Amino acid sequence: MSVTAFFVGVEKYNNQTRLSMDTQNFLIEMDPNRLKIDGDQVQFYGTVTQAGETLKCSEEIVVFYRLSTKEEKDYWEKQQKTASFVVIGSLMKPEKNRNLNQFDYQRYLSHNKIHWMLEATSIQAHSGPEKQTFLDLINLKNIRQTILFHIESKTTIPVSSYIKTLLFADTASIDDQVMNGYKEIGIIHLLSISGLHIQFLIAGLTYILWRVGVTREHTYILLFIFLPIYGSLTGWGTSIFRAVVMSLISQTGSRIRRPISGLDAWSYTLIIGLWIDPYQLFSIGFQLSYLLSLALILFSTSLFNQSKYSTINSLSISFVLTLISIPILSFHFFEFSWIGMFANLLFVPLFTWFIMPLMIVLFFCSYILSGTLFFQFLIHIAEYSLGMIEWLVLKIRLFPYGTIVTGKVPMVLFIVTVVVMVIFLIALEQQKKKKSSLFLLVIVFIVFIHYQKYSPFGEVLILDVGQGDATLIKEPFGKGVYLIDTGGALAFEKEEWQIRKKQSTVASRVLIPVIKSLGVTQLDQVLITHGDEDHMGELIELAQGIEIKELIFPVGTTKKQSFFDAAQSLEKSGVPLRTVSAKQSRDQLFGPSLTVLWPLDDGEGENNDSLVLYGKIGQFNWLFTGDIEEAGEAKLTALYPNLRVDILKVAHHGSQTSTSESFIQKIKPKTALISCGLNNRYNHPNEDVLKRLASLNAAVYRTDLQGSFRYTYADYLPQGLKKDFQTILK
Repeated sequence: MSVTAFFVGVEKYNNQTRLSMDTQNFLIEMDPNRLKIDGDQVQFYGTVTQAGETLKCSEEIVVFYRLSTKEEKDYWEKQQKTASFVVIGSLMKPEKNRNLNQFDYQRYLSHNKIHWMLEATSIQAHSGPEKQTFLDLINLKNIRQTILFHIESKTTIPVSSYIKTLLFADTASIDDQVMNGYKEIGIIHLLSISGLHIQFLIAGLTYILWRVGVTREHTYILLFIFLPIYGSLTGWGTSIFRAVVMSLISQTGSRIRRPISGLDAWSYTLIIGLWIDPYQLFSIGFQLSYLLSLALILFSTSLFNQSKYSTINSLSISFVLTLISIPILSFHFFEFSWIGMFANLLFVPLFTWFIMPLMIVLFFCSYILSGTLFFQFLIHIAEYSLGMIEWLVLKIRLFPYGTIVTGKVPMVLFIVTVVVMVIFLIALEQQKKKKSSLFLLVIVFIVFIHYQKYSPFGEVLILDVGQGDATLIKEPFGKGVYLIDTGGALAFEKEEWQIRKKQSTVASRVLIPVIKSLGVTQLDQVLITHGDEDHMGELIELAQGIEIKELIFPVGTTKKQSFFDAAQSLEKSGVPLRTVSAKQSRDQLFGPSLTVLWPLDDGEGENNDSLVLYGKIGQFNWLFTGDIEEAGEAKLTALYPNLRVDILKVAHHGSQTSTSESFIQKIKPKTALISCGLNNRYNHPNEDVLKRLASLNAAVYRTDLQGSFRYTYADYLPQGLKKDFQTILK
């Protein structure tokens, strides 16, 4: 381990950048296997070989480029080989995580030794001399791309997607909904090349070689050559590396008549992998691959073969692997699927003995029997079979409570759960104290699953959703969870070729992960202040990921067509709708303890028709103002002249048209919260607004500068908790 620690230190020391933000022109060698084209966006990873006029280097970078024409897109879709490009653009530092428990893209890139993103404005093929060396002719990256294009051209889309996924670890063309289905029912590992696939290939290749008369010695040599080549063709994913290297180590031990145990082969592979890339230790793929394979090695004889019935043994394997994966999945995704324990019993044999062999046969037939009736017959069988499997996956996905949301549990509880789990597995293996260890495990798991949902602390989170609004309120002890606005962005009309299949949305990137990280599976109320896209644009996608028990909005908001369409869609799916106004809802409470102050009458869904909410949360009086403007503020203070506010959710992102001098002098907020996008084109918040707030000595929190921020409270404590907001960015 000391040697491994040394390599970790060396790797960290070497993980530095030589590029400068001032540089704008680059010579980049593109990796065709990491090229993605979606709508009008090109994204690829490549190696900077020259920056500026003089700097020679070799540093990885990720490039983003917006396509201008359909012809330009066609050009990029034909890129099959490693190529060099002259790229002009601006370097950007990967953005830090701006929300609680959000995926940290900056850390992800850093662990992959990438320090910059390049926003390209021009990309031209390098006109330098063509390389025609022997190494270029046998470049495995180019060969892989050639194979993938061949598969696409000879088979249909659904069949080619699975051939590329199961044989070459290219999951890009698998439908997102189907991929999520595999993930949610706990069988996503079947779409990753793992030890199961490698052992199947080794067994099949060995059988064929022996049948044609190849000796054992020559078979070993051929496998020793084939496996690394195959690993390179698949891109050397974590599971592939582990499976290939473990197989080579075990076979080498047998070859030199010094048998190496599975545990030793696993240990050597782990050390080699960490020497090559220590940062992969932080990858969920690495953690799951090595831990689950270790479990199979440790318990293969003592625990997985205790019954004379193979089904029971298979269920034991599935149970243990599911159990071990729960802490890891909960740590990264805040949820896990228990239904996978049973789904694996059906899908593992199906993929092992039917789908995998069929994909291999189709791959080879695409070269020798393409165009024949027999090949078309196989294609039809594959299409029908894969269609049935995907239908079944999506049906099982709908099974109620198949996925359990844990939230992000405290590290102490996480460690306790892992320790108790190990104690339980040891008890199972040794057949001692099984009942007491099971009882302890059940108790700990109940706490593990419910701690976040029923946390004794309440929270108010002002989420960073860019130039929009979203406020999440979670009451102590799971009493209720409420969302005020969803954020969103205007969707501009595009041609068909420009439309992206995989949109990065506020709901998928921020709302759903943050809500799940708090152990929340449903929102008791979603309150929309008015009908602008930046306040309600994520409603439909949010409802697809989180159950909404009631949608509340001001009267007149449905006059906005986009909101009307969203509300109708939610109502059809069973979400109750309720309109409110200060007149009709005066005595009703919303959220934890909020009353409606505005609007009085039916409006048009515009800024001055915004829902204004007031009430006490924790130790303070809060005022949520939507996008109400100066005229609305004047009417509001005229109606409520004695309104006193501790915390003001500043209206309209700090626009000059809101937060007037007379308004804040009357309500005198001690803290002001502003939601606005980083470097937004409106220059929000306005300088005059900031000066007005400063004149009151109000503490100002801004999402553009500080990311999201949260207030934590506990009503049952005499002084509550600390009064300051916790910010994501310091």
